[in-house]
Amino acid sequence: MEEINNSENAEYEIKIFQIDKSFYEFKKHNLQNNEQIINYIINEHRIKVKDIENYNKKIVPVLIDGVDYFTYVYNEEEKDAFWKKFIPESLSNNLVFKVQQLSFAMFASVEDNIYAIVGGGGSRVIIRFQNHRFGLDFFEFITDLNEDVISIETRGISGKLTKRKDIFKDGLKLVDILNFTNIPSKINIVLKQEIKDSVFDFIEFENRITTIEIGSYFNIKHRIPFKSLHLLFKKINEISKSETKKSLTSFVEVKDKGVISSIYREELLLQLYENMMDLFSAARGQAPKKLDIEFVHPSKIQEFYEAEFYIFKFKGTRKGHHFQNRKSLYYDGLKLVYESLENLNLIEFKKVISGLHLYGMRKKDFITHAMFLDHIVCEINVENRPIFQIDAKWFKVENNFTNTINEICSRMIDNNYLNSGIITEKWDDTEDEDAYNRKYHLQNNYWVLDKAIGQNIELCDIMYEDDNTIYFIHVKNGFDAKIRDLSNQIQISASRFMNERNSGSEDFILSIIDAYNSKDVNLDKLIDKDSFKAKFKTGGKNIQFVMAFKSELKRIPQIKNNVDKVQSNIAKYSLIQCVREMNMLTFPIKIVEIEKL
Repeated sequence: MEEINNSENAEYEIKIFQIDKSFYEFKKHNLQNNEQIINYIINEHRIKVKDIENYNKKIVPVLIDGVDYFTYVYNEEEKDAFWKKFIPESLSNNLVFKVQQLSFAMFASVEDNIYAIVGGGGSRVIIRFQNHRFGLDFFEFITDLNEDVISIETRGISGKLTKRKDIFKDGLKLVDILNFTNIPSKINIVLKQEIKDSVFDFIEFENRITTIEIGSYFNIKHRIPFKSLHLLFKKINEISKSETKKSLTSFVEVKDKGVISSIYREELLLQLYENMMDLFSAARGQAPKKLDIEFVHPSKIQEFYEAEFYIFKFKGTRKGHHFQNRKSLYYDGLKLVYESLENLNLIEFKKVISGLHLYGMRKKDFITHAMFLDHIVCEINVENRPIFQIDAKWFKVENNFTNTINEICSRMIDNNYLNSGIITEKWDDTEDEDAYNRKYHLQNNYWVLDKAIGQNIELCDIMYEDDNTIYFIHVKNGFDAKIRDLSNQIQISASRFMNERNSGSEDFILSIIDAYNSKDVNLDKLIDKDSFKAKFKTGGKNIQFVMAFKSELKRIPQIKNNVDKVQSNIAKYSLIQCVREMNMLTFPIKIVEIEKL
């Protein structure tokens, strides 16, 4: 066993990563131990950089005080620096512009865990195999949530539209800014003295403020020697065995591929199969069971909404099936699967639907692409616990989730309820959204802008104006997963309107007017461009966005005051997130429930 002996005694600020040993390729290749996994990762990088000479050359570990270290260094070929291409040849003649990049990765195998540090281009060695929430996961073992926060980056569980970074003033505690509908992706905080003394007592911090950055890595922003790094590996490994931790979010991503494929995905596929049979089979009933599903691209939400048309393609085929109505894509895709099945059994259904691709198109360009199944946002019940597929990932929730979400959602509806008599028409159950919206067409101070698309975006379904305020009303039939779709529509519309207003441009509003005036159903109430666009000048009337919905639930005719009886948690947290995001956009939102006829 080697000893720690470093005559230079250099100190560096280090980011520590962890390898995700559940990564599917490790199981696929039957890798049995840490040494095999590490050498596999290194060989994959050698393939990437075409280092054929050293392919399969085994890295032998060096044991130091209970930790096996594997050091990998690769010097990439020399190439001209970009400056040589930038300046004229007359200025670069006879000058050497060659650069060589070092790729360095050191792996530390501690008992069952693999940690890593990287330098130069070394991040490319491990990025595919790392635990992308390691720093956050580890921090949950040592925090009491009372640390001072410097900044936090989060993504909303209700959509990538809500990805954001916030920077805070001194004195704001972590517990004050955590949002149970958000998942933190990176946090910068002040390291408390108690943690310095109890957890990292082997590091000489001196008497100054130290910060840490946690995300996919754990980074103490303080220079340390190798000896301290070695002890840090051992300390992290020791603490990670604890069963006590403070969660940073109510949502916990499920990473066990076995659980996902054998339990969650199988349950989802079964529900989709039953839904397909309820909708299209000859034995279907008159009132097929509704599946609470929202359908949207897992990462490019805004591009998905702005696509001009969509193409379905089955695996191994060139033929594409074109559709334009974004709102019916789930139905259309399921129907395509049904019509392609030779045998209406579950086994063939799983095979066919798992190979269905969906492309979002703008003219001839692909602007989105993902599998049909990855577009599905849903909540399923497994062992009496809600499990969510959102953005192609699976999440479970903490035990107090249901009570918390009911309380906050109910409070937000009450606090933001639109009490003025603007939405006055009752909704007949036989009417669809289009028919309901048209009820306001000839009423004074109302404009039905439903389907009036400007730059591939709807401003709203109904616009209403009084002496002080312009209301952009977005309407949805149902309080279920469709509320997530409604929330996304509102945020996209508000963001586009705000950007247009701030820039002084009128293109978006003018395109809405053109789309409205081009429809035959609006010929009896055309919009005058000059007077209409003047309504939205900065400094004019207040702008108010409105989320309007009607309950489709027979046993719950009114959502307000009955949130705890609603099963769709997706609807609840989407409403919560929409209210919070709209407040950040400086356009407060009101909520109103449409009365049934």
